Amino acid sequence: MDNELRYPLTDLTAGSMLRVCDGKGRAIVVFEGQVWITQDADQRDFVLGRGESFSVDHQGLTLVEALRDSKLLLVDAQPDAAPDSYALYRQARELRAAVLAAMVRRGVLALRSAAAGLVARASAARPAPTPTVCTAAR
Repeated sequence: MDNELRYPLTDLTAGSMLRVCDGKGRAIVVFEGQVWITQDADQRDFVLGRGESFSVDHQGLTLVEALRDSKLLLVDAQPDAAPDSYALYRQARELRAAVLAAMVRRGVLALRSAAAGLVARASAARPAPTPTVCTAAR
């Protein structure tokens, strides 16, 4: 199973901007904050909040400006159907959860390996017990 994060979360601080060139067929999913989106050759503007998504439907430049500190994801939209916001949001959360689970598993394995190494070194550093000679008194 490949748990590599293909679409990393993008952090935008309030007032910063993300430029998406020729993004038609991609979707923007907002995890936190609020963003303003405008597309080249499109008179409409969109304001999205947490849990909402937007499908880029124009070629050319799309600007995404953070109105508040935001976290968003840019993903490929399904070509045969217009994705709904909740489905995209859920898909993005599942991708992120899978990547985080893989990272936790790798961390646990690394900790186990480190602990085994410490135990082995501690065992090797202990002096061998000296035999005790018991004599019986008559």
